[in-house]
Amino acid sequence: TAEQQRRQVLADWIASPESPLTARVMANRIWQWHFGVGFVDTPNDFGRNGSQPTHPALLDWLALELIRGDWSIKHMHREIVLSATYRQSTQHNEAAAAKDADVRLLWRYPSRRLEGEAIRDSILAINGRLDLKMGGRGYDLFNQRGGLSGFTPVGSFSGEGLRRMIYAHKVRRERDAVFGAFDCPDGGQSAARRIESTTPIQALNLFNSTFTIEQAEVFSALLKDNVGSDVSQQVQQAYWRRLNRRPDSDELADAISEVREFGLASFCRALFNSNEFLFIP
Repeated sequence: TAEQQRRQVLADWIASPESPLTARVMANRIWQWHFGVGFVDTPNDFGRNGSQPTHPALLDWLALELIRGDWSIKHMHREIVLSATYRQSTQHNEAAAAKDADVRLLWRYPSRRLEGEAIRDSILAINGRLDLKMGGRGYDLFNQRGGLSGFTPVGSFSGEGLRRMIYAHKVRRERDAVFGAFDCPDGGQSAARRIESTTPIQALNLFNSTFTIEQAEVFSALLKDNVGSDVSQQVQQAYWRRLNRRPDSDELADAISEVREFGLASFCRALFNSNEFLFIP
């Protein structure tokens, strides 16, 4: 049989309603991207060595819904984000936490940190600097693409370097100098699910890197252009743009003191490091 026909038969077998494992794996992956972890927390292994699903009946229902919906990913996203489970608050409950500290049973929405790529893109987007152009050649994170060693990280980005991080050219065994600390694997690894760590290096990178310093300057200039030299207005505008809310009276007073002593750009760098910016609420 011709190769094209063999591939067609294989694809039909994988996606057949009579072979529901494919749909279960896919549904688990989609759920994982919305909640940080799937019903099965070993998404590459549904066999005997993998974990048991926390909600087996729901996983099966979603798998069947994926098949019934003609394998539409958009349909699955809609089903999940409109569910009561997804729309829960992150409010803590001591009794529930005592029984399920890892929130695997989803008694609240599990708060989680943005991925390294999303943090970088969000900083650029809020500054009005993110280049949304699609397709084409990627930009460089290092000074060279070839060779086996001697890769120097690019510190300052402009032009093509302001595109979304999905277009960053990765080098195997080399992590991004700033956002690699946020559990972003290098280009030589396959990561079924990224771990989520909290380390001092993350805060240091996000406060002291050339990228952050430059973008803090851009953000502070943007604030001054919008509201002038009034420090109170600058702080309120920064909160609104960065955290989507107004500061309370204590936050406003502390921020004004910070800006007057260390400058507006320093305050902007502090906002980049805030949990409210880095974590999905």
